[in-house]
Amino acid sequence: MNRRDALAVLAGGTLSLADAGLSAAPKTVHATALLSRNGSGRATAYAEANKIVTVGQQTHVTWLDSVKDGFRVRIRTLDRKSGEWSKTWTVGPAHDNHGGPSLTVDSRGHLHVVYFPHHHPFRYRRSLKPNDASAWGEEVQFGRKLTYPTLVCGPDDTLYMTARRSHSNKPWTVELWKKPVGKAWQMVGTILRSRAGGYSHFQEALAWGPDHKRLHLSVRIYENGGSVETIGYMYSDDFGTTWRNGGGRVLEQPVTAETIDVIASGGRVEGKSSHKCGTISVTPDGKPVVVYSASSSPGAEMFVATPGGKSGWRRSGLATAVARHWPDWTIGPAAEVSINRQGTMYVVASMAHEGRNDVVLISSSDLGKTIRVERPAGEVKQDKKWLANLERDTGHHPVDGRPGVIFTAGTRGKGNTDILSNDVFWT
Repeated sequence: MNRRDALAVLAGGTLSLADAGLSAAPKTVHATALLSRNGSGRATAYAEANKIVTVGQQTHVTWLDSVKDGFRVRIRTLDRKSGEWSKTWTVGPAHDNHGGPSLTVDSRGHLHVVYFPHHHPFRYRRSLKPNDASAWGEEVQFGRKLTYPTLVCGPDDTLYMTARRSHSNKPWTVELWKKPVGKAWQMVGTILRSRAGGYSHFQEALAWGPDHKRLHLSVRIYENGGSVETIGYMYSDDFGTTWRNGGGRVLEQPVTAETIDVIASGGRVEGKSSHKCGTISVTPDGKPVVVYSASSSPGAEMFVATPGGKSGWRRSGLATAVARHWPDWTIGPAAEVSINRQGTMYVVASMAHEGRNDVVLISSSDLGKTIRVERPAGEVKQDKKWLANLERDTGHHPVDGRPGVIFTAGTRGKGNTDILSNDVFWT
């Protein structure tokens, strides 16, 4: 990373090392590691699915390969002490390039992963040994017509998962599932619903509060062919049985775009901005932080939203500050946010310029008022570097220092079943 890439800027203000207090900041270099040359067109997608878990000196990273026989969920482990990576292990198959994994860990160090479907039952496995990705227990199937998992682990090691449920003759929904220790997966309920029939998308994401009891959820509800897009928030203090808006009011389930705590709204129609939601994280004092993007001609903005203000949410833009480093690049959608144990916020996003894509990593100790940026994929030569996934806490593995990032370098492909040979990198 060169000195220009390491500058700090005052978001929305002027470029100034002195103002940001980083005039003596040391040069920082983060090496990249090639994990695979068989990455699928969605190898490191989707933002809501956590794919990186660090326990002690071991960091476990999972992604989706495509090979001659189909799609395979892979995992490798970094020994942080030696800097060496393990061999590649296979967790199981996926239906197509939408069936990538979501990973978490329990208090005893056992890894848990859900994967496989695109409108199918999920598959689930648990590592046989703590902090060891080399061997897995029996594959278990559950649910119907599900896609896009989130996965977190509760204080008593109960697993919680949300996923989109497709329906043939009624509006699509989001289901919440749980798996208590030693028991089967069980559906808690339908927590979100589109107001329109046909295709809908949700992009929901989960994060625990610092007490490991309050469960926060952010979502982008995409309905009516995208003409209506709503960024919303809700939380639960009873592990998903009851959901409330930011003011504490109980929400009738399933929650819709009309009843959720609305952060922003728009749509893919003239005169509106198209919205996409990334993930959610929580500050050490319990404040939810939601990252989302708003795109309209001729530009795009990426927002950090926190509770407060007349509308119930304060928003600060990051795109202008990032553009001071790379003025010809446009910030991309669906960023991810992670707040480490030191209270520093990290945001990873994509950038685009003349058919090229790159990854930007933003850090801030004051929720975006002042930021520091880097291009962690800068040394990778491919023109397409995207689908970045950011390490974040899902219950029992708080992020310490700079979180890890994985991303895909290569083509997206033409369809869901394309067998590709993309590179998958860690940094």
